[in-house]
Amino acid sequence: MTLEYILNQAGIPLLLFVVCMFYGIRLLVVQDASGIKGKNKGPLKNEKEFAKTGGKLILFFGVGTLLMAVLIFVNIYAAVAEIIICTMIMGVLWKRMNDKYGG
Repeated sequence: MTLEYILNQAGIPLLLFVVCMFYGIRLLVVQDASGIKGKNKGPLKNEKEFAKTGGKLILFFGVGTLLMAVLIFVNIYAAVAEIIICTMIMGVLWKRMNDKYGG
C-alpha cells in the first residue's frame, strides 16, 4: 500500500480531519465563537462555553472522519454508515449546544 494509493482512497476524509482538528483546537484555545455562530444571529448567552463546546464537537467530527478514512480500506459501506451516524450525532448535539448557549 503506497502513499499515493492511500491518498487516492482516503484523501478527502484525511483533509477534512486536518481542517476539523485546526478549527476545533482553535476554538478551544482562542474561544472566539464569531466564526461559527452565524452572521445574522444575536449575541450569545455564553460565548466561552459556546466556543468550548463547539470546539469539542468539531474535534469529535474530525475523529469521525479519521475513522471513516480507516474504514474505507476495510468496508466502504461501513465507512459511509459511520460518517452518516457521526453527522447525525453532531447535528443533534450542535442543536442542543445552540439551544443552551446560543442567542
